[in-house]
Amino acid sequence: MRVKIESTGGFAGIEQTVAAYDTDDLPEQEAAKVYDALSAIEAATAQEPGEVGADLMTYRITVGDGLGKVYTVPEDPPPGLAGPLTALLLRQ
Repeated sequence: MRVKIESTGGFAGIEQTVAAYDTDDLPEQEAAKVYDALSAIEAATAQEPGEVGADLMTYRITVGDGLGKVYTVPEDPPPGLAGPLTALLLRQ
């Protein structure tokens, strides 16, 4: 499964890829951590409405080959998203 994390937003609307990898290329234990982090992000984003504003800095997490799921996490995430986001950002 491909995972791509981009930093987006701000007044300039800049998009920058900060992490991209394929879980098929990771050791099984590392891939399991990615799956766990994505599950936690999916659960947390389903419960918490995000802030609205084009100028807010966010992380856009795309799972799959462009047709998969996309999650948006604020740059300063709430406690339920901070740990899973950090886990995904460290898997480069």
